[in-house]
Amino acid sequence: MQVPPVKPALPKPGLLRWEIGVALLIKIILLTGLWFLIFRWMDKPAGKPDVAEHFALPISQTATPHSFSSQPLKESRHDR
Repeated sequence: MQVPPVKPALPKPGLLRWEIGVALLIKIILLTGLWFLIFRWMDKPAGKPDVAEHFALPISQTATPHSFSSQPLKESRHDR
C-alpha cells in the first residue's frame, strides 16, 4: 500500500524570502515618508530665520547705560 506524499504547510523558502523582503521594503518606505512628514515639512518657515533678531535682547525703557553697577559682585566665602 502506497501513502500519498504529504504537502508541506509552508510555502517554498524562495517565495517566503521574497515576501519578507517586499514587506521590509514597504516598511522602510513608509517610515521614511513619516520621518519627512514629521521633521521636514511641518512648520517649515517661508524664509530664512533672522538669527540676530532671535537672540536680540528686549529694549527696556528704564534701562540706561549707567544703571548697571561697574563693581563686581562679591562671592560668598565658602569652600568649593
